[in-house]
Amino acid sequence: MSYYYYEVTDFLEDNKFRKWVYEPTPESDSFWQDVLVRFPEKSEMISNARSILLELQKDLQTDFPSDEKVENILSAIHELKNNKTSFSSKILSHWLAISVVSAAMLILLLGWLIKSGQDDGLITYQNLISSVSTPLIEKINNSSNSITVRLPDSSTVVLRPHTSISYNEDFEKGKKREVYLSGEAFFNVTKNPDRPFFVYANELITKVLGTSFIVKAFDCDKEVEVTVKTGKVSVFTRTDESAKLNQSNSELGGVIITPNQKILFSRNEVRIKKSLVESPEIIASAVLPAPMLKFQDISVSQIFDNLEQTYGIDIVYDEELLGSCLLTASFSNENLYDKIDLICKGIEATFEVVDARVVISGRGCHQE
Repeated sequence: MSYYYYEVTDFLEDNKFRKWVYEPTPESDSFWQDVLVRFPEKSEMISNARSILLELQKDLQTDFPSDEKVENILSAIHELKNNKTSFSSKILSHWLAISVVSAAMLILLLGWLIKSGQDDGLITYQNLISSVSTPLIEKINNSSNSITVRLPDSSTVVLRPHTSISYNEDFEKGKKREVYLSGEAFFNVTKNPDRPFFVYANELITKVLGTSFIVKAFDCDKEVEVTVKTGKVSVFTRTDESAKLNQSNSELGGVIITPNQKILFSRNEVRIKKSLVESPEIIASAVLPAPMLKFQDISVSQIFDNLEQTYGIDIVYDEELLGSCLLTASFSNENLYDKIDLICKGIEATFEVVDARVVISGRGCHQE
């Protein structure tokens, strides 16, 4: 999440912001001045959050908040977040606001354990970049159009509107190339088997050696989506220990997806579902046969084989029952699913997509 979406409570939770308030340096002063320049509409929120933290510092030196105070303030903070209201300087002048300050910082000091329990352990972009010890470069697209970012290794990232990415200042060093994402982006990764490329998006990690793919991962969404355009990628969760063991080498582990395939990760259920994209495209490759557009008395097995190679998908069917069925037809601009539907109607069969495969069911062509 970029500072564009921040409320007062988000600034209170931000490790970088709190460190600036309590231990300012010329570098941090410059950073937050730049934030104010880029997001002038956040100036009042930043000022209020800073006042809260400084007031809290004084309050904690004299009186640690009671359990009852914490209980009351938790409700207040929850209401503030739901109503997206901000603290005003007038409110801050009252002792009630000081109590809010105390309880808020208590929660911060305890690591926001209560809040974490309410969020079911969901990981956000801010969580990810806050945990990185090395300096990061952040690129934010707050416009209504896509923008292209070129990374130091010549990989390119097309940022959709309201999308942010961060990467290490020493991106070209080390054994891994790592990018942190909030939003939706199209990656075209320069191939380098010795330095695999990782995209961290919410609870999901995408690992590639060199390919193009799309990751969609907004903090507020219930799902994370990864779609492959070319090559193949490995997708796994941050809790997948077997995949973690494989992060440092050039092999791909986890759930592998290839062109025209995608995965949907349910953040609440911690479940990965593999499927085909809504509109599979013909794979551009010189080694593939030309798409079969017109055919007369051609066996269904030949047609399915051509579709498999043309779109890079698996078509599952009973070859003994359906493979020798002969078909005459012609295609023009139909998408893959329309083509398969026409074929199935010609041989009195049906199809469904199961685990990124097309499954054909039918009685066969020689049944009486």
